[in-house]
Amino acid sequence: MSGREPFEIAGMTVPAGRRKDIHLKITELCTATPVFIPVTVVHGAEPGPAMFLTAAIHGDEINGMEVVRRIRGDVDPKRLRGTLLLVSVANPISFIAQTRELPDGRDLNRVFPGRREGSMASHIASHIFTKVVKRADWGIDLHTAARGRVNLPHVRADMRVPGVRRLAHAFGAEIILDLEGDRGTLRAAATRAGIPSVVFEAGEPLKFQPALVEKGVEGVRNAIAELGMYPFERVSPLFQIVVDDHRWIRAERGGIMVLNVRPGDIIEKGEEIGLNTKPFGTEVNRLKAPYTGLVVGCMTLPMVLPGSAVCHLVKLDRRAAALRKLLRRRRPAFE
Repeated sequence: MSGREPFEIAGMTVPAGRRKDIHLKITELCTATPVFIPVTVVHGAEPGPAMFLTAAIHGDEINGMEVVRRIRGDVDPKRLRGTLLLVSVANPISFIAQTRELPDGRDLNRVFPGRREGSMASHIASHIFTKVVKRADWGIDLHTAARGRVNLPHVRADMRVPGVRRLAHAFGAEIILDLEGDRGTLRAAATRAGIPSVVFEAGEPLKFQPALVEKGVEGVRNAIAELGMYPFERVSPLFQIVVDDHRWIRAERGGIMVLNVRPGDIIEKGEEIGLNTKPFGTEVNRLKAPYTGLVVGCMTLPMVLPGSAVCHLVKLDRRAAALRKLLRRRRPAFE
């Protein structure tokens, strides 16, 4: 897309070298009140690629909102090559309700690219995908863990796709999880449509966590700089590993789980992840690591049922010793 031609969106035009905040209609309520998403179009003075940046597709995941706000203020459209499409609240209905799901019980991030004649979630997804995502050449979707969990900052990407691989490495997170992406997720649908996209996961819902917001801002700046869109100074990670061997370690019994780990910890095979006790305080069992790994996510609520996700563990094998030395110098940003 040329940065010299006006950018047209929802019947409005944004001249080259200008920034414009617009409200884009995606649905309406039962009172016939329209529902809009806030979109900032930063249309560069020079030609270049277009990138979408989305946050709060799950209404309770708000760290990404602050990342988008910061990027909006950082970019001077007169120095930008290309176009940024910034969506700070992609799911305003769930955002207002402070929930993950929409009122119809569906997860918006499982129905992309959506259908106009589909469910409420599918209808909203179709508007976002058609009006924003398909106008871009690259994409970054910002998330946190679900309620009751917390994530170490990491990128999720389908590393089989060259453009996705480039974007994932450029973002600069220490951990890249090589995942194709569940069907219906925004990044998977965008990538299938020829728009290489990644997800950045960091922190927990219903909070602004400054260190994690800063990590997200650094990553987005890195990606924008990699694409030649803006002269941001690149920030290199302390280390970077790509992993495809990881899983959630789950509770074996119901009870109260007392965790011994947090995101960023390295735990050896056989070490204790947590102690599961009964409400009376008597021990039920000790949950142990099945392999040596890095903790990238864990539960934040102590109550567990059999099968409850307790700890998301990335397998490290021979990389563990070297990584442990690096982490002694500086842990990845977390709190």
